[in-house]
Amino acid sequence: MMPNYARWFRDDAIWDVCLKAKELGFDALSFVDHVIITRAQYAGMGNGYMEQYMAMCYVAAVTNAQGWKPILTQAINVIPYRPPVLQAKMVATLDSLSGGRLMIGAGSGYQEFEFKSLGLDITKRGEMTREYVECMRELWKNQVASFHGKYSDFTDMTISVRPTTQPYPPIIYGSHGPGPRRDIAKMYQGNIEGFNTKDPESVAKYQANIDDLERRWKENGRSGRPFQMCMNRAHLTTSREEAGQVVTKGVTPRGVDRPTSQPERLAEGEERVYMSDYHLTLVDDYVDQLRHQEALGMDMALIWLPSYNFRGLNNLQLQLQQMELVAEHVLPKLSKDTTPIEMDFEGTLHRPFGDDIHGMDGPMRSAASTARA
Repeated sequence: MMPNYARWFRDDAIWDVCLKAKELGFDALSFVDHVIITRAQYAGMGNGYMEQYMAMCYVAAVTNAQGWKPILTQAINVIPYRPPVLQAKMVATLDSLSGGRLMIGAGSGYQEFEFKSLGLDITKRGEMTREYVECMRELWKNQVASFHGKYSDFTDMTISVRPTTQPYPPIIYGSHGPGPRRDIAKMYQGNIEGFNTKDPESVAKYQANIDDLERRWKENGRSGRPFQMCMNRAHLTTSREEAGQVVTKGVTPRGVDRPTSQPERLAEGEERVYMSDYHLTLVDDYVDQLRHQEALGMDMALIWLPSYNFRGLNNLQLQLQQMELVAEHVLPKLSKDTTPIEMDFEGTLHRPFGDDIHGMDGPMRSAASTARA
């Protein structure tokens, strides 16, 4: 994502990263979302988390000043964290200020401590997400709206500001399982899902998930196909000798060994381990990975690049160097998609970004991303 989690990502650094993305031909800029974190998360996940929508508004202004119009998206935005009426107004404001460039990357969340600190019940996250989105869609589509639900209830009211994108900004949902696929097929424009292209089992599972989603999509009378977005983390290198080396970032709670996997829900009082491995990946291998994803129907690749201190390079320098490697060694070897993005909104195809934003070099639109510091 754009490193809106890092304290170095401020002022001129934001300008420099955005300008580099413009020069190199990226189509989108993506952002992460955490509202409140633990001390371990501060060390392992980010030391300067900005509020997501406020950071996106700032970047919208920067890119406006730089004279380009990338899509602004999220991986992800935790829908239950913000009350639906307020969130609808935040989304409409951002989409209006950016000239209709927002693509919401929605999710239901997973951090137990974060839900608890916000006074929310994590076991209700699914129903909250569904109702919040339904409420927000009513406010976006109608100048004067009414909604009567469990979490929001109003009659003949308006948030005043309307999103530029009509009927509303597209919502791409990131989650797994038959329940989320059911929701995507009914009410969203697409999904975010990652998989390991080198693992046949992972590829087969992804393909089965997409087949199930597309079946449900047709059963709900949807047009076209769900928009597919995939996250790709890599620390790129041109050296075969370096390829395969691993950079590990993060911490474990004191006295706790790093687990090979973690359950979806933790017991009361337990804390997740916040560590990530960044594998140095040969640029040609990364090209093969993206080509494989293209063959499986991916529309947009979220290119998640590192921005930590590494071998004499500071955060910003590594960020820019990795973006240049993508532009020099990856994008020229991929096909070029110049068709406008079309998505189904409640049974009707729309071009949410008009005809102005086209795919650049890459089998999918390419979104500038960075790894956690």
